[in-house]
Amino acid sequence: MTPLEARTEQRENAVVLRVTGEVDSYSAPLLHDHLDEVFTDASARGLAIVLDMTDVSFLASSGLSVLVEYHQRGVDRGTPLRVVAPAGSVLRALRATTLNEMLELHDSVSEALAG
Repeated sequence: MTPLEARTEQRENAVVLRVTGEVDSYSAPLLHDHLDEVFTDASARGLAIVLDMTDVSFLASSGLSVLVEYHQRGVDRGTPLRVVAPAGSVLRALRATTLNEMLELHDSVSEALAG
């Protein structure tokens, strides 16, 4: 099991949250907490949120629930949530659940920053 790690980076038009490790039932609450902090900051400043999941090796249903919650929160607050998931288990999980049709997905952070 690879522990979940997260770090934020301020950009001109967005806050980037880079997540690495596994998002399972144990670490999904951590992802929730990190997104909560980022949303508070970004929505107050009128910025988008880029969630970089490029280095996430596993995404369980509990993590998918967190993504759905924050996607909806973003829609409600006018704070876009852009998810970077170019390949791997994250993209497979999103496609298997058809969340790839609901979420704003991007292949790279630079693409997500461009909107």
